Amino acid sequence: MQEIKTIKQATLYVGKYEEKNIKFTRVWAMPNHETFKIRPIAVLLKKYVGNGRAWIDPFAGNNSPAEYTNDHNPKTSAKSHLDALDFCNKLKGNAYKGVIYDPPYSFTQIKEHYQVIGKKVEEKDHRMGFYEKPKSVLCEKIRVGGMAISFGWNTNGFGKARGFEIIEIMAVAHGGSKNDTLVVVERKIR
Repeated sequence: MQEIKTIKQATLYVGKYEEKNIKFTRVWAMPNHETFKIRPIAVLLKKYVGNGRAWIDPFAGNNSPAEYTNDHNPKTSAKSHLDALDFCNKLKGNAYKGVIYDPPYSFTQIKEHYQVIGKKVEEKDHRMGFYEKPKSVLCEKIRVGGMAISFGWNTNGFGKARGFEIIEIMAVAHGGSKNDTLVVVERKIR
């Protein structure tokens, strides 16, 4: 790696990797296991999702504004109760306005999520595409110009390789030793 000695060199080096024109905000809010009840997140969803028509949510829980909702737990208010990948594969067409993507954020959360319905999950299940396989299916369902709003402990989102560009990132701090909830808003460009 080349040694960086001047500000100009550092700017040029960083400029190769940075993404431009991304709105970034950091807010504080009380944590809630029902993500969409966290006030700044609810406001952000209202801004982008509106009435939810033609939006998809494969991990919906109880409070999703999306029209097409799924959660494998039949005790939730989601309209469908399939595994997320099965739900995504059953969606017809490729003209959806967007996807809200709020899966469990860690292997521990995945285990707890599936334990509720009596399914045992092993670490290999987590490594074998738990997050990525549904994303790959969903990116084909979203129309160009559509959106992906992802939640988690990283800002990877759907990504450039799937044809998306980041337009906004919101970090929701919860205080103490709690992890921030990171929200990535992306637009499909191809």
